[in-house]
Amino acid sequence: MSEAVIELDRVSASEGVLAHIEEFSLTVRRGEAVALVGSNRSGKGVALKLCAGLGEPSSGSVRVLGVDPVAASDEAVLHLRQRVGFVFAKPALLSNMSVYNNVALPLRYHAVLPEAAIHDRVTACLAECGVELFHDHMPDGLTTGHARLAALARALAMEPDILFVDEVLFGLDAEDLVRFRDLLAKYRREKGLTIVVSINAPTALFALMDRLALMRDGRLVAVCPPAEAAQVDDPMVRDFFGNN
Repeated sequence: MSEAVIELDRVSASEGVLAHIEEFSLTVRRGEAVALVGSNRSGKGVALKLCAGLGEPSSGSVRVLGVDPVAASDEAVLHLRQRVGFVFAKPALLSNMSVYNNVALPLRYHAVLPEAAIHDRVTACLAECGVELFHDHMPDGLTTGHARLAALARALAMEPDILFVDEVLFGLDAEDLVRFRDLLAKYRREKGLTIVVSINAPTALFALMDRLALMRDGRLVAVCPPAEAAQVDDPMVRDFFGNN
């Protein structure tokens, strides 16, 4: 069995008035693909950020790649950030930089690479994500889907150990979603990338996942392979998968 790269043990946390999790426990192993599944108020976004070491729980413990982000030194946390990629639902591209420079920025700050090597990596990632034609565009000129693909390119350019994608369906049309799916599958297959996403609706992306963590009202209902999710005896799960 592969090593655990994410360990949440009886974690409680809140973000604003409605978003919270209570007594949430989850372990993700290297190379796995796991989806946090639930409605917009299920707490899956809070759980995803804690899985990535973003935010501080009010109780319980979090370890990401062997590091407790709350207790670790600034240097250890910085090193952790360099090993984790996070694609937010709202892509968080810097508005005063071109798409190319947004993707290049973390490499310039954190990778010991000459500019020519950065150029090659950025160009390759933009092409993989299907947004190379927008390399010199500013973020406000992109559709939400293209902005999310540019944010994915930025995350992948750092060659992370774990990739997190919040609300993976948000802003993506059918073509964008197919590209997103194919890229996740490719990086997992070729690079052993660990993938954790949050999803708020049934999707073909479930086929890529080893396990679904089904959530309701801040609590974990069940963790199971996608093929078994529809049999979980819970009202939210039955509604989600269209079972009566």
